[in-house]
Amino acid sequence: MALNETRTNASGGLFYPLAMTTLVVLIVGLAVAYGATRWIDDALREKAMDVPTSTHIKTVGAQPYVVPAALMPNAAQHTDGFADRIDMTLALPLGPDGALSDVVVVIQPRGRVRTSAALLDTVYVHQFGATQTQGVPGLVGKPLEGGAGFSGETVWYDPLSPRPFVAKCMTPVDPAATTGTCLRTLQLSDRNTAIISFDPAALENWRQFDAVIEAWLNTLRQ
Repeated sequence: MALNETRTNASGGLFYPLAMTTLVVLIVGLAVAYGATRWIDDALREKAMDVPTSTHIKTVGAQPYVVPAALMPNAAQHTDGFADRIDMTLALPLGPDGALSDVVVVIQPRGRVRTSAALLDTVYVHQFGATQTQGVPGLVGKPLEGGAGFSGETVWYDPLSPRPFVAKCMTPVDPAATTGTCLRTLQLSDRNTAIISFDPAALENWRQFDAVIEAWLNTLRQ
């Protein structure tokens, strides 16, 4: 009888620490699994915050903009707060007959770059060649002298306005690749500056060009 009791006590003594060890391992395993699940959930939540459906409040100068991430191709700009610039790709009705056309808009604080109208009087007019290009109703096209480093570039401007529309277009190496070969810089109503790259076909809508840009940006202003 004493021998059986000893064996029973020994078995019970061995079973208890074994059970406790198993329980501890189980608890630790559950904790690790829970922690891993939380980590995965947090990572997915953080990733979801940066999908194209998210928006970011970015302030340039004194103007906050609420910008969908899908409009900013540079993922590094998918943050909130003050910014030196915002790069956006927009589809605006500036193509022939109001068709949507891709337009790249870079917003910077006032004074970082000179507007196209200012460059017309201070730079471009001194580099005009002798010829004149036709093709855009209401605008004069003046090729720039190649000797000044402007080979293949033409300035289109409204000669009748005191605040003229001015844009510079570059002749592409591939005639079929005209995307974004024109450039216009203008002062925005919120006192920031917009640098706009667009297709030459949008020159046909030069009278509405600035108003379309302003109207779209106004939907982003906070």
